[in-house]
Amino acid sequence: MLSDDEIRETMKAWRVIDEAAERAGGYLAKPKRPLIIEFDYRAMTDYCREKGVHKMDLTEDELRLFEFNPPLVYN
Repeated sequence: MLSDDEIRETMKAWRVIDEAAERAGGYLAKPKRPLIIEFDYRAMTDYCREKGVHKMDLTEDELRLFEFNPPLVYN
């Protein structure tokens, strides 16, 4: 459990973020559920074999090639 000081510091940090978002014309929202991105594992495996790289070494751009549509899926 957080101490009173930790709670105050956390609230200050959120206030700074919230004020910056408001100045930018938006707001900050935390999703209620974790974001799940599904990948076409078979296509990714074929790609890695073809390129001679390990799946863990793929760049973000390469990973996006294998995302299922729609890319944002909430569980």
